[in-house]
Amino acid sequence: MRVKALVLCAGRGSRLRPLTHTRAKAALPVAGRPMWQHVFDYLARFGFEEIGVVVGPGQQELSDAVQRWPRQRVHVILQAEPGGIAHAVATARPFLADEPFLLYLGDNLTDADITPAIRRFQAAAPAALLTLHRVPNPREFGVATLEGDRVVGVVEKPADPPSDLAVAGIYLFSPAVHAAIAGLRPSHRGELEITDAVARLLADGHLVLGHTLTGWWQDAGSAAGLLAANARLLASLPANIHPSAVLAEVAIEGPVQVGPGAELRRVRLKGPVVIGAGCRVTDSEIGPSTSVGDGAILAGVTVANSVLLPGCRLQGPALHLADSVVGAGAHVWARAGHPAALVVGDDAHLLIPQQRRQPRR
Repeated sequence: MRVKALVLCAGRGSRLRPLTHTRAKAALPVAGRPMWQHVFDYLARFGFEEIGVVVGPGQQELSDAVQRWPRQRVHVILQAEPGGIAHAVATARPFLADEPFLLYLGDNLTDADITPAIRRFQAAAPAALLTLHRVPNPREFGVATLEGDRVVGVVEKPADPPSDLAVAGIYLFSPAVHAAIAGLRPSHRGELEITDAVARLLADGHLVLGHTLTGWWQDAGSAAGLLAANARLLASLPANIHPSAVLAEVAIEGPVQVGPGAELRRVRLKGPVVIGAGCRVTDSEIGPSTSVGDGAILAGVTVANSVLLPGCRLQGPALHLADSVVGAGAHVWARAGHPAALVVGDDAHLLIPQQRRQPRR
């Protein structure tokens, strides 16, 4: 059975603002690479050679980038308005035709082996197969109810969740889903919901199966989720220091990657860490679980569990960041060492002033 993959990258990314004011959510870096590249590599593992990518207006940079991808045939599909996941599937109908397909929400990342799910889909020929993952906060997700391996109900962000099985953003659909989508009305959010399409399939008597993922899975659509995905992906990267990188008085603990032309002096690296090409890092401590984008300049800083986008500049004399995302070209500096957790947009300038001591009474 030939199965295409459809990757949705057109979302507004409202949970990642201000970073998504200037770039597509799928273009944000995790572990040193744009999120979409991790998704495409993941799909390549399971033999998906043809990918449709749904993008939104104003995402030309993302559109151009995915079309240069060498490993798979990529088709860009424009969703002219943000009408929801089911609307994106309807928009992609010319690409999908009347063939089965895999739907992948582009802000989800995982290392789970979906081979058993694909085999089950091919053998049982259901109308849909939903991948699921147990979560501690099911109110924040679409949630499925199972009887054995059959899905008997699905609801979006329920106030009273019927289970802890979140729909994990990877679906396998037969062409029957198109008729289900055609009969939908917009939800209270003004969107066509894919969970409503699945509910219609169930109401019409179609077989819908569930497959619970093993391994890790992460919704990376928020700052906290992006940082968690970054940490997960960094943990699996091998150590690699490019021969052209300059390291002087650098102490290294754990796996570290340093890109070409980077220059590090008087630095302590606590892996897993990725330092991008052309970075300049002095008198600093970086890591663990930190990725530094190409061309960043760091001086006199301590950074942990963070994502720093290309060209940003962090400057001490004693700037301490943790659990932070700093946008491309942003400049953050501090006059005294006070720990901070920040989400800073592209090209922003932020001064963290020295705190004044309160007078004794």
